[in-house]
Amino acid sequence: APDGRVVQVRAAPPGARVLVVPQGRKGKILLGRRLVMIRPPPDAARPPCPLFGTCGGCVLQELSLAAQRRFKHDLAWRELEEGRGAPLELPRVPPVGVGAGYGGRNKLELSFGVRRWLTDAEEAAGASRDGRFLGLHPPGRFDRLVDVASCLHGSASMAALVAVVRSVALAEDQPPPWDTLAHTGYWRHLVLREGHATGALLVAVHTAPGPRAPVAELARALFAAALPEGKRLVGVVWVVDPGVADAALGEAAEVFGDDTFEERIGPVPLTVSRTAFVQTTTQGAEVLYGVIDGLLDGHTTGGTLLDLYCGLGSIGLFLAHRFDRVVGVEVVAAAIEGARHNAARMGVRAEFVAAPVEAVLDLVRGGDAVTIVVDPPRAGLHPSVASRLAQTPADVLIYVACNAASLGRDAVALEAGGWRFDHVVVVDLFPQTGHVEVVARFVRAAE
Repeated sequence: APDGRVVQVRAAPPGARVLVVPQGRKGKILLGRRLVMIRPPPDAARPPCPLFGTCGGCVLQELSLAAQRRFKHDLAWRELEEGRGAPLELPRVPPVGVGAGYGGRNKLELSFGVRRWLTDAEEAAGASRDGRFLGLHPPGRFDRLVDVASCLHGSASMAALVAVVRSVALAEDQPPPWDTLAHTGYWRHLVLREGHATGALLVAVHTAPGPRAPVAELARALFAAALPEGKRLVGVVWVVDPGVADAALGEAAEVFGDDTFEERIGPVPLTVSRTAFVQTTTQGAEVLYGVIDGLLDGHTTGGTLLDLYCGLGSIGLFLAHRFDRVVGVEVVAAAIEGARHNAARMGVRAEFVAAPVEAVLDLVRGGDAVTIVVDPPRAGLHPSVASRLAQTPADVLIYVACNAASLGRDAVALEAGGWRFDHVVVVDLFPQTGHVEVVARFVRAAE
């Protein structure tokens, strides 16, 4: 801004010059909306998605993959140092990541709606806003949708299933989509999951309370869909959501076929349900877990791995070849059931506990031959967990962060307890977007 304040603008790639108009503020941050690209950035790329600039996702498509990685590496490092409140005197190793990212997602979530988002040109032409739509919400607009026929981040199999849903559920003789303002309607959300190692697909159809027949008709059409060779639909889950929140929630009312499928991340077999937390790119998960594994080289053999915020246990099980025993903690009981099942299939000696990590701090015991891995939510470690970990004797602590600022803040507590922050790797799991993972290694400082 002219007075020196920072203006946050979506889809304004680093190094570009754009024409911006004010769009309010979010707290102390000024917001702007891009109108015109005046000068493209160095290493510019042509966005392949026809919805670029409209749906609000994948905002870095105008940069080459190499330029994206440089930008995200610098941004993660800056946020890490800001969260820590001090510079980090460590070598900056090059970021790692997957390919361009297109077609690689194993989960795609779309919403139904009755109002679509119009571009400026559509507004000027008097295009209709109302109708039956399936797509993605533009940034900050829960009441409107960008109508999406297919997403480049989803697979060809997902695109085929979305086409079937659009042809059946959006037909005029079907119940209407959900209206997020009036809280009326029937069709609410569509969630597709795919096992990239096995070719299995699972569809969850979320509706408001209502008749079974429309979902049964849709399920029959989905099972009849032509899919690429090696791909198969294993099940359609009907989920009923009586609430008003604009989120894919609710309880399963009926399952057509199976409600789980098999996936594999490296050596780890996973049984995936519609609600299971798995990294949204299978290839990306393998890259991320490989980075964690590499950071343990030369530091640990045998002993116990303590896997906190473990989800389905996939990180701990991926690393199990290094340890005599794995102990995992996760608040979601269904995830713990899956972790136990997966460990039994692998023949791994493991104990998994269903509880908030902060509620079972007695399990966070250190000692000789103990390694700790934490993969907390975006907000970072619970304060009591950070305090306990700071005082826990162990050989190595690996912190996996989807928010570099949270990692920086938690590093202050860990370093105060005698841990030495000695390595950082930025991992780009989601090319074309601003999301990034940061993996940090802490070792006990010499006495």
